[in-house]
Amino acid sequence: MNLPERPALRRELQFVFDSNRSMIRFEDPCGYVRPDLEFEPEFSALFELLDGTLTVADLLEHVRSQFDQSVRASQFHRLLQWLDEEFLLDSPLFARARQFLEADAIEAVCAGSVYPAEPAALHEYLERILQSAPARAYPQHARAAFIPHIDFRVAGEHYAYPFNALRQAEFDLIVHIGTSHYGWQDRFLLTTKDFVTPLGRIKTDRELVEALRQHVGLPLTRNDIAYQPEHALELHHVFIQHLFPDRHYTVLPILVTSFHDFVHRSAHPSTDAKVSAFCRALRDVVHSSGRRPLILVSGDLAHIGRRFGDAWDAAPMLDQLRAEDYEVLDAIARGSSSRLFATIARSGDARRICGFPPAMTFLEAFTPGEGVMLDYGQWNDLPTKSAVSFGSVVWY
Repeated sequence: MNLPERPALRRELQFVFDSNRSMIRFEDPCGYVRPDLEFEPEFSALFELLDGTLTVADLLEHVRSQFDQSVRASQFHRLLQWLDEEFLLDSPLFARARQFLEADAIEAVCAGSVYPAEPAALHEYLERILQSAPARAYPQHARAAFIPHIDFRVAGEHYAYPFNALRQAEFDLIVHIGTSHYGWQDRFLLTTKDFVTPLGRIKTDRELVEALRQHVGLPLTRNDIAYQPEHALELHHVFIQHLFPDRHYTVLPILVTSFHDFVHRSAHPSTDAKVSAFCRALRDVVHSSGRRPLILVSGDLAHIGRRFGDAWDAAPMLDQLRAEDYEVLDAIARGSSSRLFATIARSGDARRICGFPPAMTFLEAFTPGEGVMLDYGQWNDLPTKSAVSFGSVVWY
């Protein structure tokens, strides 16, 4: 990542001292800086130097002479890079991000790679997937579903079970809760942008997004850059567009970032003020809208093996993994957030269940009751000695 030759804070930012917490934070009129970003007061001297007149080398010299001679150039460079990633600097990175942040739609990132980019070919491709499982083996009017977002190219047939269960669903609103693979700016990430795929444009319900934001009663970032590279919602969008080409509906999109800190503290997410407020607000806003919601939860299960940082090969562990995953899916199907949390916390989330945060959010917000587990699968990626598992659950 290239930093500006003479780094400068964005001109519209103001840093203020919070006397109650003895911390510095930034006020961003654009809402791109996350609201929980705070600094020790000593950082104010550095921020005052970030006015675009000093080179990185000059800044390092000032820091060493005024604060700490032992600061290494690599450490200081990483600090500036982090400030840039947090959208504090007026930089090429922020300029590129701002183009997306100010756009009104999110373009598909998987078209032409994960699935065909040409509409007719895509319809044919999706229908082949749906026909790979008996379409009438179970009821088709599900009101909610936990569905994978695994790459179609390695496990496409596993989408047939949950999406066939939605063929006769009645809805005019999709509440879409997915894993955020690329965002960290807040616990929950919202967007008012529409979504564009080769099959057309999906309209985001801007009024409901803003109602949810207001109803939470706690600050939520307006930085939605995490949606730009995200596939978790897109891989569901094309199936919905294929199944319901004439249906008029809007979507309420929600990306959920990591809940690993709750596992680390052995604290159920509902004990957190923001999680509790968000789930309560989500339930109330959807209920009071008078709409007919279809709730889709996008999440895979375990990520194990060398690609994900384990010191062992995944293949010999797949039978054990299946048994452990069934416990996770059973907790989700029972509609029990407490059982789900206990199951994952028991291992310290050692299997990296990426569907854990969106599933917990769904269960806490909507208490759906008991569902039906439809499918389970594993992708054994032999070249990387790794594996990803996934499954689906629906509620009628």
